[in-house]
Amino acid sequence: MKYHLIYNPTARSGRSKSDFKKIVKIFEAKKIEFEKSLTTKKDEAIDIAKNITKKQASVIVAIGGDGTIGEVITGLMKQPKEERPILGVLHIGTSSDFSVYHKIPIAIDEAVNFLFQADTVEIDVGEIICWDLFKKERIVSHFGCNVNIGLGPSIASKSGNRYRRYLGNFLGTLLATLISLIQHKKSKVKIMIDDKKQDLNNLINLTIGKNPYLASGMRIPIDISSDDKKLYYMSLQSNSKIKLLTQLWRLYWGNILDYSGANFGRGKNIIISSDNLDKIEFDGDVRGYLPATIKIVPQAIKILKNL
Repeated sequence: MKYHLIYNPTARSGRSKSDFKKIVKIFEAKKIEFEKSLTTKKDEAIDIAKNITKKQASVIVAIGGDGTIGEVITGLMKQPKEERPILGVLHIGTSSDFSVYHKIPIAIDEAVNFLFQADTVEIDVGEIICWDLFKKERIVSHFGCNVNIGLGPSIASKSGNRYRRYLGNFLGTLLATLISLIQHKKSKVKIMIDDKKQDLNNLINLTIGKNPYLASGMRIPIDISSDDKKLYYMSLQSNSKIKLLTQLWRLYWGNILDYSGANFGRGKNIIISSDNLDKIEFDGDVRGYLPATIKIVPQAIKILKNL
């Protein structure tokens, strides 16, 4: 079995380089056949992954954070399904939502050995069409975790990354969440879920995804299967920021769905629009603007994970 490693050197603010060297040494010591590619710019992992078929490598290994994993998934989805290599993950980024959900080890030695013995399963992938943040055109991307509109893009911004760099993942994300909530301007969003329309007034955040882990310990305590052919959505609405602040603990230690301003459901096709140019974050990075169309792609890729 041949592996192709796609590594993002900017993962964890550039502090992951020693981890990557360790990964390469393990592959070499075990005499595992592999090639490696290092990204030099945003979205380069997409281009690398889309040009590696399973004839060239049995497994593509995304090495970085959830953003890098999302880019590799997007690249794989640009190939015909029968040509896609298996996805392996070595998380050396900030938030590890994808790995935690799929029970993929985080510690380097354990995670690399996991690549050589894990089971292969098919999982659903989310597809999103929206206005690209930089290209100013509609693009098609894919995600393995979730999409956020509202607080999410603020928390994932450069300032949010700076807080995490100096305070650590948990405290940095918590501070970014508190500051983002205080500064947040509530918006009105229209959403259509499988032909059912909803108006979300006083929206604080809208999450759509395949992964109940939101960031750095935040999660929605619900049972989600990675191959159930559905997305979930959760909206948080509030007339009072103070009231919502008193409920934030539920994202870490309770059930946020017990909050009166929370709304939860499932669907396959979701269309979101707004009178404002609301930013969109998915898989940890701010990526684009509304309007957006999101749908589920059932059993789209194979990954190495624990059953």
